[in-house]
Amino acid sequence: MESLGMSLLSNLQLQTNLSAWFIPVCILVGLGYAFLLYQKKAPWSTATNRFLLCMRAVLIAFICFFLLEPAINQLQYFEEKPLIVLAIDDSASLPAAYDSTDFLSVKKNITILADEMRNKDWEVKIKSQEQYLARPNAINFTAQRTNLNELLTGIAKDFEKQNHVATVLISDGIHNLGTSPDFLNLPYPVISIPLGDTIPARDLSIKNVKYNKIAYKGKRFPVKVDVLNNGYLGEEVQVDLIKDKEVVISKSKTVLGDQQINSFEFILEASEIGIDNYEVILKSKEGESTQANNHSNVFIEVVDSKQKILFLAAAPHPDIKALREVIEAKEGVEVSLHIPEFEQPIPEGPFDLIILHQLPREEPLSTELNALFENTNTFFITGTTELSQINAANPLLSYNSGNLSDAIGPNLNLGFDLFNIESSLAERSENYPPILAPYGNFSFKNKGAILLYQRVGRVNTERPLLTVFNGAEQKSAVFSGANLWKWKLQENGQYGESTYFDTLFGKLIQFLSTKEDKRKLRVSPTQEIFLETERVEFNTDVYNEIFEPVYDYPIELQLTQNGQTTEEYNYVNSQSNPFYIKNLTPGIYTYEASTNVSGNRETVSGSFRVDELALEEIDMTANHQLLRNISRRSGGQLADLKDPSTVISAINNLNPRTVTRSNEAVKPIIENPIWLFLMIALLSIEWFTRKYNGSY
Repeated sequence: MESLGMSLLSNLQLQTNLSAWFIPVCILVGLGYAFLLYQKKAPWSTATNRFLLCMRAVLIAFICFFLLEPAINQLQYFEEKPLIVLAIDDSASLPAAYDSTDFLSVKKNITILADEMRNKDWEVKIKSQEQYLARPNAINFTAQRTNLNELLTGIAKDFEKQNHVATVLISDGIHNLGTSPDFLNLPYPVISIPLGDTIPARDLSIKNVKYNKIAYKGKRFPVKVDVLNNGYLGEEVQVDLIKDKEVVISKSKTVLGDQQINSFEFILEASEIGIDNYEVILKSKEGESTQANNHSNVFIEVVDSKQKILFLAAAPHPDIKALREVIEAKEGVEVSLHIPEFEQPIPEGPFDLIILHQLPREEPLSTELNALFENTNTFFITGTTELSQINAANPLLSYNSGNLSDAIGPNLNLGFDLFNIESSLAERSENYPPILAPYGNFSFKNKGAILLYQRVGRVNTERPLLTVFNGAEQKSAVFSGANLWKWKLQENGQYGESTYFDTLFGKLIQFLSTKEDKRKLRVSPTQEIFLETERVEFNTDVYNEIFEPVYDYPIELQLTQNGQTTEEYNYVNSQSNPFYIKNLTPGIYTYEASTNVSGNRETVSGSFRVDELALEEIDMTANHQLLRNISRRSGGQLADLKDPSTVISAINNLNPRTVTRSNEAVKPIIENPIWLFLMIALLSIEWFTRKYNGSY
């Protein structure tokens, strides 16, 4: 933002793109051209002829002069008054700390302070958390969060390199969003005016609610409610969980410790698919300072089923346990194991991924097991013997090893691009113990991407160890060997955890078990949960018959809140401008989007939720120590709102002075339309004079 005072002096200087010595040449060209034009005998007087010669000479000289690209270099000096920013914390916690009469007095004192500052020879800017205002009485004090770090750093950026003397911060010191300003380094002093009450009020409040955002139908899930107690030591406190206006669970306990957290744990069951809304109610007690922080909302999405992965194994093996630990660390995955040698029922499919450990053997799999492979992604761990059936079953590699094997280690392919693995983690594999891999000739049946090469001793080879196939319809991977459990065990023993092993095989299995989305219309919110102050933004992708992205398709979007109120929106998908909706109230929203693609109606649906942002209601105890720290680190001090002279004196101690600055601007002369009008006037006068005297 600019803060410039009155202009004191301007210096004008003419400059050209070429040397100024060309200006006389322009004059000579104009005179020469006019002399040649008007040297012949004319039907008018000598005086008229000389007048016309001068008019044409001036015109041609101007045209030649403009070819030199002349410009005016203007150096302008300005007086810049001392700038004082009055930054006002407009959060809802400020009026909550006073009764209505006292807070009117606070607002009046802020206005008086602003007027006192403006009566000085200073420039005063008034800033709330969100915007600059003309008068402090325009502030509503309704913001539901306070980010003092963002407020103060934003002011520093707005008035960078200006005569910014100080910022006067009026706040209660309650900071509940963003990085703490405790250790903020500012380029200007902060004079803090503390408001609010630093004595904790007698109050019970819901400090935090912890829960998983997703639950699976038929499963139980926990909800933990943290209650902060101020002044109710030894008293019984009750927390209710309410769904559809009915109490689902109620728990009571005697709170222990003043100004401490007491936790209530609930176990709920996900019964229906969709988004469940539970209201958490902390029963109020007599004498509470506020009940605004006694409620919260829990939104849990209940989904139908987990991702299903099947292990088929020739026999029990520690590889299976090592990979199961990696897979089951991710929530929402169901793992089944089937060993054909054991006469047990085949798990019910379909599956997202089938992992075959040293299968199929010399004898092919049963018809029932083979049926599971149809349209299913696969991961083969070959072992070193009996590879003929494995060669036939996998779409990637064929080994002719003659049951020979070689002791090898892994070498990460840094050029692998189907997903990312940190190369720094791969250094751990240098200490992995060798495992056996098939030795002999091999051939590729399809083009695959090699994730791991074989390393023999310290020598890196080009032989594939782990190869991935990203087919149009199915994905597959082949690990040429077995006993990879040794790697996980070694890494755990050396580092205390197996991050590289877990990351490598976790991302591989995630890639293989994720099915490609073949829909031609895809509409989804950029996140699952939004705060009421945020705009809800949608990603919109439309594809043609060969799945190329296409744009400028009209999208119809229906948005339903809590299964009741429906709003309709229409927009056009764009490559650069995403569609968004602002000012949605808290609640659960379902959406349905549709458009016509290649003559067919494509429809997608989904859901998201908007949470209430009421951070100011959680803790309303003023933190004047934070304001003291900000002022001390910035070179400022504390002041009293009731005595504006303390603020004026603090600013005067900073020796505010008016400074003189210069502003240089270079502007091409030809941009000024007056020169065009002048040349038109010269031509018009010359033409009129010639015609008046009987010639053209």
